[in-house]
Amino acid sequence: MPTLLKRFDFLAALAGVARDDLVVTNLANTATEWHAARPSHANLYAVGMGLVTSYALGVALARPEQSVIALDGDGGIFFDTSILGTIAAAGAANLTVVVFDNGGYVSTGRLPDVASLAARVDIATLARAYGLAHVHTVEQPEALVACVREARETAAPTLVVVKVNAEQAFVGPLPMDLKENKYQFVRHVEQAAGIRILKPSAKEHGARPAADPASHADAQAGFAHTLHAALKDNGIDFVIGLPCSGFSGAQSLLMQDREIRYLPVAHEGTGVGICAGAWLGGKRPAALIENFGLFASVYHLLRGHFSHGIPTLLMTEYRGDTGDQEFFAETGEVTPDLLRAMRVNHRVIADAAQLMPAVRDAWRWMDACLRPFAILPTFELTRLKR
Repeated sequence: MPTLLKRFDFLAALAGVARDDLVVTNLANTATEWHAARPSHANLYAVGMGLVTSYALGVALARPEQSVIALDGDGGIFFDTSILGTIAAAGAANLTVVVFDNGGYVSTGRLPDVASLAARVDIATLARAYGLAHVHTVEQPEALVACVREARETAAPTLVVVKVNAEQAFVGPLPMDLKENKYQFVRHVEQAAGIRILKPSAKEHGARPAADPASHADAQAGFAHTLHAALKDNGIDFVIGLPCSGFSGAQSLLMQDREIRYLPVAHEGTGVGICAGAWLGGKRPAALIENFGLFASVYHLLRGHFSHGIPTLLMTEYRGDTGDQEFFAETGEVTPDLLRAMRVNHRVIADAAQLMPAVRDAWRWMDACLRPFAILPTFELTRLKR
């Protein structure tokens, strides 16, 4: 068996072919090594474990004309393997996922108890089982370069597993924090795509406020149509979700709306990660999840959105609110306390007429503060029918 090479050998080779690609990197030395190999404002560095490929997918869906590369690790992929199926379903042909498999969590130690599942589970086989057709395993830098070049001619996403040893190249720390890096990345996307993503103020100081968006919601149309209109009329153009009883009607309408990309996901945390990438690429994203899905996304929000400073509208069904008769209802009362502890600004909405202004005000606040905002329709409101 040939001796495995170090990760930096592959990154140095990749830098020669990924000159203009948007690149999302893993934590620790993957980030610093890639910065050394290809310093660029087109790099988003040090994204948390389990979020790298989700962010990259969001960016790729937001900017389909631009090649996007995820530099992930075996540990990150095993954190949430459902992202592989989501990539296959989304069909982002401009996305290439590079998974460096060193067989362990090397940045935190080399003891047997931190070995990766990659020692037992073949990532390439797993990716194919999830529906990805273009999957490769390489052990030489020139083979990685060939796969990346081929991916650009392939009308489907590509995943490349790169077998590497545990050696790290100590090339110095990143010269910026993650929020500065976010600004650099977004400004690069803005210039390349000719769009505006950062909108720190809705109006010039002293000017009259702009007119509020006109609502197409019918007060008698029921909750689903009202929520759909509130999102659409406020410019939401990218939505993720899981099956949710209170949101099912609105989700059905969103799936039929050709002006909004609705992406089903298997885990709420994966979804909010994809939303973060979509915002970085210029979309205005929302996650339609119940509050128990919010609980499942705490890590993803704190590790990702707060580290980089990224807004996402969390439209959160308030399960466990007064009137809910399910067995888990008692847990719902912790929702406002959890949001306050996470420093997620939020608003509970009990009147359908308040949905439109709530979404409007949430995005105005997020444009200024660059953090997530949660809107919680009450249990009674989400059950409002025609």
